[in-house]
Amino acid sequence: MKASEVIEIFEPNKEEKLFRLLKSFGIKANSVKLNKKRFFDIYDVKLANGVRSSRLDRVLVDIGMAMSSYSHPNGHPIMKDGIYRIEIQREEIEPPLFGQVYNSFAKNHYAPIALGIDSLGELLSIDLNDLPNLLVGGTTGSGKSILLHSFVLSLIGSDALLYLIDPKMVEFGVYSDFSSVKSIVNSAEDAGLVIEEVRLIMESRFSILHKAGCRSVIEYNKRISSRNRMQPIVIIVDEWADIVLQDKDVQKTLCLVAQKGRAAGVSIILATQRPSCRVISGLIKSNFSGRIALKVASAVDSRVILDRGGAEKITDVGTGLYLDGTLSKPKLFRAPFVKDVQRELSQIKPAVKKKSFWDRLLS
Repeated sequence: MKASEVIEIFEPNKEEKLFRLLKSFGIKANSVKLNKKRFFDIYDVKLANGVRSSRLDRVLVDIGMAMSSYSHPNGHPIMKDGIYRIEIQREEIEPPLFGQVYNSFAKNHYAPIALGIDSLGELLSIDLNDLPNLLVGGTTGSGKSILLHSFVLSLIGSDALLYLIDPKMVEFGVYSDFSSVKSIVNSAEDAGLVIEEVRLIMESRFSILHKAGCRSVIEYNKRISSRNRMQPIVIIVDEWADIVLQDKDVQKTLCLVAQKGRAAGVSIILATQRPSCRVISGLIKSNFSGRIALKVASAVDSRVILDRGGAEKITDVGTGLYLDGTLSKPKLFRAPFVKDVQRELSQIKPAVKKKSFWDRLLS
């Protein structure tokens, strides 16, 4: 081929490429602006007058394919700015090491837990004092167990008192020797007893707070010496479905603790791989403002957890959507990487239970 016959192919920039793509779909836009983040290209599309945002909703998959998105693109209108925002993932979100998130906890947090890293590349954690109850749902193989281990490791490294409910009898046994773990149970009957025990502790704390003239544990702890402070209490249930389907009465006690527990420093984390209406009732959802949806099988399961779809589009293990009362839409995150629980425990160095004479004799 002669030099004069070489054809130069013009490769438009990303904004122009999306603008032309929308035009080919018959969607008229006045402008397209690109904001590059660590893992995402975020496009703000100013639609022409009379163009409905629902038309963009229907072509998001086609846009993702044309723009080489790593996963299903996310799109939603930003009402106050009058734009439609499209988030195109450029590459896989690498999970941070658990230690990275753990070391980023603020010192004044009461009961912090590690969520991982968000779509902007920022380390993400939440304080159970601000969000006392958390509901976690995800299908088998979604990374739910690793996320729960990151929660337990976060709390065991602080001075929280943990009550672990593990119907599968394999997940939480590694924590049995630590003094902050008050109980690990496996059956629905024992789970009911543990939740009732926490309820009684909660009621006794209310009595102490009333006498001290304090409205919450945080206010009480500021007034007294550190030796007499009230520690956070957290109930973590690995598979709620196995408990509630065997004993429906346990839900009433659990919801009572969830309703009143925040002021007494009591929190609950419920996890399930079967997010159905039988397992996650309206009573549960009304008391669990914090929601996490990992990969689920269908949009119906996503709506059970988040009250909206989206989690069914997740493809990566350990990737999830986080929602609480302060967020208008779910936040995408990647759970921290916990390769070896024993190794993480050796780094955190939590206090070990003192063995009795008979325990030492038998060991």
